[in-house]
Amino acid sequence: MDFTTPADRILLRIVSHQVRRVHEHLEAMQRDAHGAEYDPWKNEVDQIWKSTFERINEMSPEPQRAALQMIREPWMMYLSHYAVPGSQ
Repeated sequence: MDFTTPADRILLRIVSHQVRRVHEHLEAMQRDAHGAEYDPWKNEVDQIWKSTFERINEMSPEPQRAALQMIREPWMMYLSHYAVPGSQ
């Protein structure tokens, strides 16, 4: 059974695209951790995560669970390697 609304399906697709963007940025950040592009990539990833959680917050409960499961691995990787307490 599909309990998602058209709006939820669109939001899930947006979250999926944002997770792919995060993966791309994290790979670039790993390759060039001390380069000039690191800070702009980090800022952009922070904004992507903010937007991702805003989209998830707009979903109904069942799609929220699916979206949270979708972002679990990249979010945990991001937190363990790149989140800096007290930044921004």
